[in-house]
Amino acid sequence: MNTIDKSGLSVEDIIRDFRNEHNISDHELKYEIIKKPSKGFFGLFANKLALIRFQVPESSDRVLLYIETLLHKMGISFSNIKTQVEGKTLYLTIEGIVETGFIIGKNGSMLETIQYLVNRVFEGDRKLERIYLDADGYRERRESQFLNKYLPQINKIKIHGKALTLEPMSPGERRIIHRHIERERGLRTLTIGEGEQKRIVIFSSKQRESEVLQQAKQDGKPEPKQARQPRTRPRPEAKPEAKPETKRNGKPEIKEGEAKAPQARAPRTQRPRKPRPPRSEKPSPKSEE
Repeated sequence: MNTIDKSGLSVEDIIRDFRNEHNISDHELKYEIIKKPSKGFFGLFANKLALIRFQVPESSDRVLLYIETLLHKMGISFSNIKTQVEGKTLYLTIEGIVETGFIIGKNGSMLETIQYLVNRVFEGDRKLERIYLDADGYRERRESQFLNKYLPQINKIKIHGKALTLEPMSPGERRIIHRHIERERGLRTLTIGEGEQKRIVIFSSKQRESEVLQQAKQDGKPEPKQARQPRTRPRPEAKPEAKPETKRNGKPEIKEGEAKAPQARAPRTQRPRKPRPPRSEKPSPKSEE
């Protein structure tokens, strides 16, 4: 922990300016007032400036304190948090967790969310570029399984010196590759592409980034596609109408399995009726005189 002395007209102004300058929260702020401003006696022997000595915690200590406070508020019990600093990268491993499944989440989703939050909180710290969070070695086991299929290709870069462009990956998978290459001497990484799925280019530190980017564009340039010609469907040929075969008697021949077409009936002709003979009237009987 480092100490810094600051002076000013008032204690409140000194504390506020120091907090904004170093991006330190109130619970992280530790200081000691060395001198207070005084008006003196009748303007004599006046001390117009105040002097405060601040205790500035290291970046790793600040992150450690933040994670401990966050885990306690989440109700997660643990025994220890192991820290390791490599350059501007900080590695944190939470050990002795009672509910490991809760803090890891499904496929590491909860652990990934906490890591993202911590990186956003301390993104203004110039001494830190990346913060990696692990829980009981879960991320280490997952990374080793993921890296096994890429290690032979990465070793070829060290021998031949030719850059390698990997397939599109998610942000979590890309961080695994970046973290592994950071520990490899003589290798660097670049990220190309847009959207969530981006590519990583692994190349030798002796190469220039402009040359690597130009080579990656040429390797990833798709071949020009030929214009498709419109398909023309052949028109179905008109089948000639089959004429019914006729027999000698003039009637059409009906094959087996064919339905007999109904024949139209000829209209009936009415025959003329013969007129009936008139009825003969019987003579009425004469009355006897």
